[in-house]
Amino acid sequence: MNMRRNASIDDYQARRGLELLLDGARWTVATFGHWFVIWLLVWVLGEAVGWMRAIIWGAALSSVLLAQAIFASFWTLNRLDGVDDRKIRALLRYFTVSAWLVGCCWAAAGFVLFASDAPELQLFLVFVMGGMSLAAVGTQHVHLAACYGSMGFAVPLLAVRYAMDGRWIEPVLLILYTLVIMRLARMLSRFSLRTIRLQHERDRLLLELTDRARDLESARREAEEANLAKSRFLAQASHDLRQPLHAIGLFVESLSGRNTDTRTDHVINRMRESLGMLSNLFDSLLDVTVLDAGSTRVRPVDFRLAEMFEQLRKDFSPIAAENAVRLTFVHTAAEVRSDPLLFRRLLQNLVANAVRYAPGRRVVVGARRSGDGWMVDVLDNGPGIAPEDQQRIFQEFVKLDGNRRTGAGGLGLGLAIVSRLSRMLGLQVSLHSLPGKGTRFRVSDIAAAKAAPVSLIEPSVEAREDPLDGTRVLVVDDDREVLDATADLLSGWGCDVVAESAFPATLPEVDVVLSDYELAGDDGLLRLVAARSEIPGVLPVLISGNSTLELKHAADEAGIALLHKPVRPVRLRSLLLQLATREV
Repeated sequence: MNMRRNASIDDYQARRGLELLLDGARWTVATFGHWFVIWLLVWVLGEAVGWMRAIIWGAALSSVLLAQAIFASFWTLNRLDGVDDRKIRALLRYFTVSAWLVGCCWAAAGFVLFASDAPELQLFLVFVMGGMSLAAVGTQHVHLAACYGSMGFAVPLLAVRYAMDGRWIEPVLLILYTLVIMRLARMLSRFSLRTIRLQHERDRLLLELTDRARDLESARREAEEANLAKSRFLAQASHDLRQPLHAIGLFVESLSGRNTDTRTDHVINRMRESLGMLSNLFDSLLDVTVLDAGSTRVRPVDFRLAEMFEQLRKDFSPIAAENAVRLTFVHTAAEVRSDPLLFRRLLQNLVANAVRYAPGRRVVVGARRSGDGWMVDVLDNGPGIAPEDQQRIFQEFVKLDGNRRTGAGGLGLGLAIVSRLSRMLGLQVSLHSLPGKGTRFRVSDIAAAKAAPVSLIEPSVEAREDPLDGTRVLVVDDDREVLDATADLLSGWGCDVVAESAFPATLPEVDVVLSDYELAGDDGLLRLVAARSEIPGVLPVLISGNSTLELKHAADEAGIALLHKPVRPVRLRSLLLQLATREV
C-alpha cells in the first residue's frame, strides 16, 4: 500500500488493518473452509439435535459469511486506496459488526448443536469450536475488536452449556482455553501493530526521501541549466570581448614598427604585456566553460612525447627566462596514446604553475615507465604547498597568496582545468609537496602507443630577409576595426593587402587568405575550403574567437591553419613565415 501524504499513525493503522482483514486471496480460501466446517457440523450433528434446527443454524451462519465475503471482494486494495480515513474507520466498524454476528452464531452453536446424550458428539463440537476460535485469532488478530467478537464468547457459552448439565471439569478447561487464545490474540495483535507502525515509519521516510530526491533533481536541473547558461554567456562574452582586444593587439603591434622614442617603446611594450596577460585570462575562462559544457570529444592518437616536450620547451623558455627559472625537459623515448591537444593543454597548465611558483629555482619535466604505460612528472624546488592547501588548489579560483610569484597572476583556474582534463582523458593526477622543499605533480595511467606515432612538429622555417615582402594577402573580416588593424599590420610587414568585409564573388589572385570564422551570415571555414579549391596554391588561415576544441579538430581535418583571438602578432607572423616558405 502506498502511504498517503500526512496520514497519522492511527489512520495508517486503521487502513492497514482493514487491508489485512479483507485480503482477497485469504478470504476466498477462508470462506470456503468455513462453509465446509459449518455443513460438516450440520451433517454430523443434524440427526442428534434435529435436522431443521441444524440447517437453520448453518444457513444463518453461512449468510453472514457470504455477506463478509462480498464485502471483502468489493473493497479490494485498489478501491481502498482512494477512500478517505473517515470512510476507512466506518468500513472497519462494519466488518467488526459482521465478526460479532459470526461470533453470535458460533455461540448459539453451543446450545443449538449440543447433543446431550452423545458425549462423543459433544467432544466433536468442542474440537470444532475450539479450532474455529483459534482460526479467528490467526486471521483477525490485527483488529482485536473483530477477533474478540468472532471467538471471545463462543467457547465460554459452550462452557455454560456444560455447567447447565452439572459438569465442572469441561467448563474450567474451556474457560482456560479461551483465556489462552485471547492472550495469544493479544500478543499477535501487538506484534502486527508494531509491524504496521514500522511500515508507517518506513513509508514516511520513503516519502521524505522521494520529496528530497525530487527537490535534489529539480535543483540539479536548475544548476545544470544555470551552468550551461553561464557557459554560453561566458563563451559569447569572451568572443565579443576578444574582437576589440584582438584589434587593440594588432594596432599596438603596428605602432611598434613605427619610428618612436624610447618612452613610447616602453609604453608599447607594457601594453603588449598587459594584452598578453588578458589573453591568457580569457583562455583559462573559456577552457573551463568548454570543459563544463561537456561538448569536447576526446580524439586519441599515437605520438612521441619528446615532440610535445619540445613544443612546451619553446613555449615556456621565454617565460622561464623572465622568472629566472631553469626549465629542463628530460629527453624521453616514450610513445604514448592520448588526445594531443587536451594532453598538451594539461601539461601546459602544470608547467605554467611550476614556473610561476618557483622564481629563481629549477623546474624539471620528465617521463618514465609505469607498468604497461607511462607517467609524466613536473617537479620544482619552489616553496612547496601546505598540506591543508593540497586538495583545495584543484578548485576553481583558488590562488595561494603565500606562494605568489613575481609576474602576472592568474585566475586560479589552471589546476581546475588540469583536474577536468585528467578525468576526460582517463588519467590520474597526484600531488606530493613539502613546504620549503618543492612540489611534484605526477600524471599517470598514460597509455602506451599502439601504432606508429604521428609527428607533432611543424616544418622548420629558414629565416631570410623580409620573406613577407610582396606577399599577397586577402583579409576578410566583418568587423571594421579588426579589418583595418589587420590590414595596417600586414602592410607594415611588406604584404600587399586586399581587405574585404565579406568574401568577394570572384576571389583575387593572392598567396594567403586570412579570414574570420564568424562572418555575417557566412562560415569562414567553409569559405576557406572553397577558396583553396578555387585559387591553386593559396594558403588559407582561419582566425576565430571560438576556442573550442571542436573547431580546432574541424580546422585540422580541413587542413586549415587556425589562430585564436586575440592573435599575438608574433604568432601570426610566424605562421605566415611558415606558409610563405613552404613548398606547394
